[in-house]
Amino acid sequence: MLVAGLIEFGLARQQVIDQALEESRRDYELLAAGLEDALAEKTGRAERSEAMAHQLAHVKRSNGTVYVGLFDGDGKLLASSDSGADGGASEEEDAGRLSEVLLTGRTTVKTESEIGGTGVTRYEFLVPVSSPDGLLVLEVDQEAGVIAGLLRDIGPNKLFGLLTAVLVATPLSYVLGGRSLQRRHLRAQQEADADPLTGLSGRRPFQPSLEARLADRKYSVVALALLDLDGFKQQNDRLGHSHGDRVLMGLADAFDELAADDVPFRLGGDEFAVILPGSDEDQATEALERVRAALAPRFPGATFSAGIAVSHAAEPVGLQELWERSDAALYEAKRLGRRRTVTFASMAEGHIVSAEKIDELTHLVSGDTPLRIAFQPIWDLHRGVVLAHEALMRLPEGSRINGPQEAFDLAERLGIAAALDARARSAVLASVGSRQWEGLLFLNVHPDALHSFDLGGLVSDLAVAGLEPEDVVLEVTEQAALHHAEPVRTLRHAQDLGFRLALDDMGRSNAGLHALRLVRFDIIKIDGEVVARLGVDPSSMATVSAAITFIQEAGGWIVAEGIETPGMLSALLQPRFSAAMLQPVVAGQGYLLGRPDGQPLALDARIGVLDRYLRDPAEDPDGLDEAFYRNS
Repeated sequence: MLVAGLIEFGLARQQVIDQALEESRRDYELLAAGLEDALAEKTGRAERSEAMAHQLAHVKRSNGTVYVGLFDGDGKLLASSDSGADGGASEEEDAGRLSEVLLTGRTTVKTESEIGGTGVTRYEFLVPVSSPDGLLVLEVDQEAGVIAGLLRDIGPNKLFGLLTAVLVATPLSYVLGGRSLQRRHLRAQQEADADPLTGLSGRRPFQPSLEARLADRKYSVVALALLDLDGFKQQNDRLGHSHGDRVLMGLADAFDELAADDVPFRLGGDEFAVILPGSDEDQATEALERVRAALAPRFPGATFSAGIAVSHAAEPVGLQELWERSDAALYEAKRLGRRRTVTFASMAEGHIVSAEKIDELTHLVSGDTPLRIAFQPIWDLHRGVVLAHEALMRLPEGSRINGPQEAFDLAERLGIAAALDARARSAVLASVGSRQWEGLLFLNVHPDALHSFDLGGLVSDLAVAGLEPEDVVLEVTEQAALHHAEPVRTLRHAQDLGFRLALDDMGRSNAGLHALRLVRFDIIKIDGEVVARLGVDPSSMATVSAAITFIQEAGGWIVAEGIETPGMLSALLQPRFSAAMLQPVVAGQGYLLGRPDGQPLALDARIGVLDRYLRDPAEDPDGLDEAFYRNS
């Protein structure tokens, strides 16, 4: 009985500690919100640094705080309090320790022993902080004495009273036939398995639950659905974590539309899973549509993407494979524009139809089949001269694959998009190395390649082709997974090596503005659909004006894509834009200005359609401002 009492005593003590840490977390998040507001109000670098120092000093004054530091996504220390003897972090924080916060946007709490120390002498809080320069991490170290003091404040007499009561009540409950300790233990297990915010089952019971359903012969089919909230991180950054928490709880409430046997789980962040025993893919899709309909009135604009896969008793699928199929279907739902549910069966049907295309794609990636490369000129619309060429992949004659876009779409489904991207880049550099290259070279980088991009290898390959990093612009789309830390680190490192960066497809969605907050792009490329609507769609006019304004402040130039008619060119050269064309540079590319071709244009090339629009085109490209081009 003494052992049982001590267990109860330990549970009560741990409950006090957990409650105290939760209150501290909320306090630090509130202080972090004040830091976010201060950073958003300050525009100059000096003002921002002063605001950081003031707010960190304010955080340091909170009870029991011994260290405060603010880090960027690479783990670099931006500002800190006077760490003194207790010390917090060094000038360079381990980026791996920050990755959980950067990826989930949620605060983490750890003891010193969990982060490499011994004993519990302090608690470390890592709090996400939104800023105009991207997501930062606030580290706050709290001395363990705060918690110890709280336990002392409760009073040893109260704790002893609790222990005494337990020692008396436990045998009595057993005499009366009760099993309070057993129930308490079961309840503690259930609480540990549940997500504290939404009340749903958490990650720990997910795998055992799925294994049990797959093994249960009562079900002839079991469906697994994986869900992600669309744009959740951006909502968190824009509207705050409290709003994000309400959306998560709203989705949890919407799961009430599921059948009684269906079990939802929160796996972490905005990732959810639903096990639907007895449901095939159509029935599982209908169930998720009921959830989607229930979520809409609770939070207008909040949507989710979902992927579904099933295991049939006649053709069973293992747990790991079922997960991978559901995950592949979820990825496809995101690729198709989000706000939808995709089943693995629908993807598999597409793969069966494309069996010959898959075989051809495999040969392309392996290098067995040669790729053709074309170069499309990019023109300075004010001076009428060629600035650069964008390298574009072209498939072999007679290919069954309908162009490069379908090739990359299929490669994404098969998980080999990064390999195809590397193969295309290798073909580009082989073509460039066979000629005397002039001007800048735009190289496209697929989003999947950013997670493990070999920048050192690229620099070596460029040297073989006779180029330096300064001659190359790495072009990424605004959908380039910049909500993950690794792609952002890759792009920043590329700039450190001398590469310039271009943000492609600006205006196609709202992701471009978020990308500009995380990475300092040198060039913004306006999506062709936006350019086509200039003069008739006010939002397109606003997009181009905003891009010009951003570049005027940050430096660099913009490129209008998809210029195919004289009317589109005329709209770009109208008076409201022409006044800004000296600074920044406004460039353009499209079929009107030159189709992709195996032979790039010379820098002194001229084009009649531009000469007709421009009053004083530049005669000598060698005399252009080096601050803009640096082509030599």
